[in-house]
Amino acid sequence: MTKKWVLFTFLTAFSIYWTVNLGLWFPWSISTTLGITMMLTAAPVLWAYGILKCLQKYPSGKMGKGAALISLIYLLVAMIADYLFFGILRNAMKELYQPTTWYGYAFLLVLPFIILYFFSKKIRPRQDITRKELFNFALLGLLSVTTLIVIIKFNITI
Repeated sequence: MTKKWVLFTFLTAFSIYWTVNLGLWFPWSISTTLGITMMLTAAPVLWAYGILKCLQKYPSGKMGKGAALISLIYLLVAMIADYLFFGILRNAMKELYQPTTWYGYAFLLVLPFIILYFFSKKIRPRQDITRKELFNFALLGLLSVTTLIVIIKFNITI
């Protein structure tokens, strides 16, 4: 495990978290059912994509250890970002700690192992991490979180 890989994993988790929340914001504003449907269909695909990229970049041949580290990093990022998003940005802590939140955290813990199991043939570990990839994930995450902050602070609705 290298510092660059850990940074890459944090950036993918950060980017995907905020991009998913931005993508869910307007459908959820229109209909809770639509938002939940999108959360249960589109969001896991994005999380799985990020995890697959992290597994491909893992610098060691011990992919089970890589999946465990990804689980912990993604969970940590999700818990901190949830607190920032629901607690600080939206002042909606009551909405956060529902059973579905805990199911989501559990899902993030097992998803890297599911991806590893089903896509082990597509994972070619030890791919180099480029500056462009780091920059792209950081930019996507920053644009998503900034857009969400603007939407919430200025109460932009459809």
